[in-house]
Amino acid sequence: MTRVRRVLLVILLAAVLGVRLIGRFGDEDDAADKANDTGPSGASAITVRDAWVHAIAGSSGITGAFMIIENSGGAADRLLSAGVSAEIAGAVEIHETTVGEDQAMRMRPVEGVDVPAGGSVKLEPGGIHLMLLDMKRDLTPGETLTLTLTFASGVQLEVSASVRAPE
Repeated sequence: MTRVRRVLLVILLAAVLGVRLIGRFGDEDDAADKANDTGPSGASAITVRDAWVHAIAGSSGITGAFMIIENSGGAADRLLSAGVSAEIAGAVEIHETTVGEDQAMRMRPVEGVDVPAGGSVKLEPGGIHLMLLDMKRDLTPGETLTLTLTFASGVQLEVSASVRAPE
């Protein structure tokens, strides 16, 4: 093989390798975008609908918040925590209702709630829900609260939740 052919072969191999590397870097950027689950406008793939809170009066001190969390993105996410103004409640925890062997219903805190890619999770009475603790005041039907949800992806959503009378 002549020297010119060897040089051309090396240049051709370098070009092919370069194109493959550029393609891989592009794939990594795409994977990062999917992991962040943001659209072209930077909006989160996580959305919330039908958010509401049980109205309370008197000294019960606790209430529940419920909603549907949807994930239109290509990667799963996890609800890690929630908050509300300190003027409303002292704390918000994620709880799960379970039925024990004695058939008694119990609520217990959980570390988080998985929201599958392309799926949803329903926070509802008798299941997974948000528990507002150490309530500072009554909540009346028709009122609206703002809850802040924090996800493992770093997404933080402010959610308007209407106050409803218990059914």
